[in-house]
Amino acid sequence: MPAIFLFAALMLAPPPTYAPTSPAADEIVVLGERMRRLKLATKTDRKTGATTCLFKRRSGDPAFDTLMCDALLACAKTVTTRSQMEACIGPHVEAYARTLSGGRPGTS
Repeated sequence: MPAIFLFAALMLAPPPTYAPTSPAADEIVVLGERMRRLKLATKTDRKTGATTCLFKRRSGDPAFDTLMCDALLACAKTVTTRSQMEACIGPHVEAYARTLSGGRPGTS
């Protein structure tokens, strides 16, 4: 019989409340998802030497895609490794996150 009372008590108890996530945390998740989906590469024209951005898969946000493409092209001029590229693109992503948060204090 005690198991029935425990079950009844659980059924009658109010559902647990969860603290809402902060807008900044939500934006970080959204930005992370966009970055995870996005696949970019650079392509250099042999004749002209011009470097272009090649989308292998877009993130779903045209503004973010453009930002990342511009950052990739700017960074590709000076970096040679993946870790250098991540370090170079990082400030661009942080700036975009700040624009998403509306420049609220405490957000990166």
